[in-house]
Amino acid sequence: MSIKKRIKPGRIEPSADGTAIVVHFTTEITHLTEDGDTDYVEKLPESREVPVAKAMRGLRPEEIPALAQEVVDRCRYIPASKASQVEQVLVMLHSGKGGCVPLFAATGDFEHFDHQRGAVASRERGAVASRERGSGRRRRGSEGPQSIPSAGQSHGSDRWIVASSTNGSSVPPGRRPIDLLPWAAAESIDDYAEALYEDDMESKATGAQKLLRLSCEADLLEEISEHSTLLGVLSRELRENAKRCHQLAVAITGIFLCLAHFSQFHSALTRHQCGEVTMRVVEYESRRRAMLSKELKLQQGQLVARGSAVSQEERRKMEQEEHRHRSVFEKQDRLLLLCLLTLRHLAEDPGVERGFAKQKLLSHLVHMLGRASEDLLYVVLGLLHKLSIVQHHKDQLVHSSEALSKLAELTGHSNVEVALMALRTCYNLSFDHRGQSTFSIQTSLPAKLQAACQQPVSKKVAFKTLYQLTTDQRSRSSLASTAPGLIALALQLAVKSRESHVETETAALLLNFAADEACCAVLVKAAGFAKAVMRAIQSADPVMLKVLRQAASHSGLRKRLLSVMRGAGRGGDDDWLRELVHLAAGCCDRPDILVEAIGTLAALETPDNEVAWADLCTAGLLELLHRLLMVGFAEDDVLLECIILVGTLALDEDCILLLAPSKVPRLLSDLFSEKREDADIAVQTLFVVRCLLLQEETCQVVLRETDIIEQILDLLRAQLGQVQDAEMQAVHAAADEVLDLVLADPFEEASEWVADIKAFRFEAHNSEWCQRLRRGDNHQDHRHADLGKTSHADRRGWADVDSLSYWGAGGLERTCGGGFGGGFDGYKSSRHR
Repeated sequence: MSIKKRIKPGRIEPSADGTAIVVHFTTEITHLTEDGDTDYVEKLPESREVPVAKAMRGLRPEEIPALAQEVVDRCRYIPASKASQVEQVLVMLHSGKGGCVPLFAATGDFEHFDHQRGAVASRERGAVASRERGSGRRRRGSEGPQSIPSAGQSHGSDRWIVASSTNGSSVPPGRRPIDLLPWAAAESIDDYAEALYEDDMESKATGAQKLLRLSCEADLLEEISEHSTLLGVLSRELRENAKRCHQLAVAITGIFLCLAHFSQFHSALTRHQCGEVTMRVVEYESRRRAMLSKELKLQQGQLVARGSAVSQEERRKMEQEEHRHRSVFEKQDRLLLLCLLTLRHLAEDPGVERGFAKQKLLSHLVHMLGRASEDLLYVVLGLLHKLSIVQHHKDQLVHSSEALSKLAELTGHSNVEVALMALRTCYNLSFDHRGQSTFSIQTSLPAKLQAACQQPVSKKVAFKTLYQLTTDQRSRSSLASTAPGLIALALQLAVKSRESHVETETAALLLNFAADEACCAVLVKAAGFAKAVMRAIQSADPVMLKVLRQAASHSGLRKRLLSVMRGAGRGGDDDWLRELVHLAAGCCDRPDILVEAIGTLAALETPDNEVAWADLCTAGLLELLHRLLMVGFAEDDVLLECIILVGTLALDEDCILLLAPSKVPRLLSDLFSEKREDADIAVQTLFVVRCLLLQEETCQVVLRETDIIEQILDLLRAQLGQVQDAEMQAVHAAADEVLDLVLADPFEEASEWVADIKAFRFEAHNSEWCQRLRRGDNHQDHRHADLGKTSHADRRGWADVDSLSYWGAGGLERTCGGGFGGGFDGYKSSRHR
């Protein structure tokens, strides 16, 4: 069978970037039978670009016809009849019309478009395929797995295979990356694989580039991955010849990337060690980059050291050397881009990821954070972001101040995608305490976060990162001095929020700031704090109310807080406190609001009594406490805050007259009986009782109308002989203070409890002895016949009561059973331990 070819000319138009003429034509291939008759005709639409950038530089309008004729003579795809069209296109290119860039304004070298070198790609074949080959292709396509996407579905590789041209140049505007590759046919995969065995590097590179073009078609990837020798040959060539031919390395890593994007091909890539050899390329290029950078810096340093003695020729040579290094660096960045994308896809397998970690991938990535290529930076940060969720890798990063400093700098990158990816990586690392401290104290991240918080794209991640930093106490303290603007910014965002409740991220951040006294001082002094507080009270925002409560908890800031809030309400100096009371009274069914409102009031204890507690009691506070202190009405957290608030009121002289006739003392007694197993509530209740006993009006009420003293004694008796933890020790200490106060009380009501308290304390100090007497043991049997020996009571540190004339026969048992009375004084004087 023979064939005949004929080229049919088509339209001529300027290229999208304005540097060449695009010639369209159709190649008609006529297949003849053995008899010479036409079997079928195959039509292949194609195009070629004729570069005219250099020729057009400095060209005058009158010279355009001559250039057009020269283009027609040299390009066999343009017939002589098309000379006028070529001239019209050249006029458009020269003037910049028709959407083209004027050629005199173009920069760069576009020689890689020269079709003589095979770098200009043909447009996609839209030809009418032959019946035989077409049916064969359909059979191969039908046999493929259903899981592989169709060719029309992008798998993400086209964006990154910009380095797959023959010399690593970037893709001009308006063209696809695949168009820079030589045309390839799926039927010739074996031929392209054979080209990899050639000794000529250019032949190897061309074969790899054609395979790369086929790899960009998703429906051909299975055939490529299942080829008997192809992946093994590609892996070997990358291992042996990556240093010798940059174009070959780019093409092979591009093939690996196309396959690695689909997880079903990972096993084949791993089996042929494709990830391992790709990692070796990363290692080699990283070492080479370090060596070239060191060499360039050395030359620049020598030139600077010579100063004015440097000649113009030497300066020119230095500029050329810098330009050469930049060109090499750009090629390296494109190759590394493909390698890292391949490694990122393969690292989806934890086992493969651990293998990369052993090869020190993380250290190479950290060194690449200083590169200028935005695409490379984005991929490096994406890989770091993925690795940072693994404990081992996270620990390596947070222990490297260099890595954290570079990441912090990149959060302010001009490229939004790069900055956002760097911010997400910092967010992952901010969960570590060491990372929090380093980011806050040793890097510029706080300043970068202040700018990121004002950008809609990065605002949410920036606030989350800042929240994590402020969970550490050291970080919060440093932010108060190094970045006070962050605190003011967070407050302003809360004030300007259009929602009824402040956004969760903003409110949580303010809460962390309020937990630190230094940050809270900046917060209280900032403009808008009073407005934010009033808004929180009026809208019943629980998180912002918690911020207010935290601010009130700092004793050194209470005066400043009251001063700032004075006059913030509608009616007077303390109107905001009245509104807070009214808010609590209206939210009895919302514990989250109650605990913050009551807790804020309970924390406002000042030595100068700057709060008019009596006015607040008459405004509804006392009535609110009557409801909340009832057993079973409120949750334990609310009860605890109410008890603390009663203690604050009990220390105010004006409130004593209001507390004495109220239900509060009796409610406290009932509450202690019910909640005495809760150490926090018990301690706070005992403190309030102690405060009430210090005032004459409330002391009589407590001792006469409540049984709180009896409940205290019952609690202490129940704990006798038991091992006490820290909480119970605190309860016993508070109870002892109350009992001491009752013993020292001069009022008549206290005398009723003195005997019981003394009896209990004697029994507590001599519990073992009293227990033996209750069991009926004969104490006389334990006396020693020999008077020269030490008695059992003396050895135990007791006073031998039988030797005291005070005790009569049976008197001890009567006293232990019904109280000691005046005998307690004899006990105190005779006890010598």
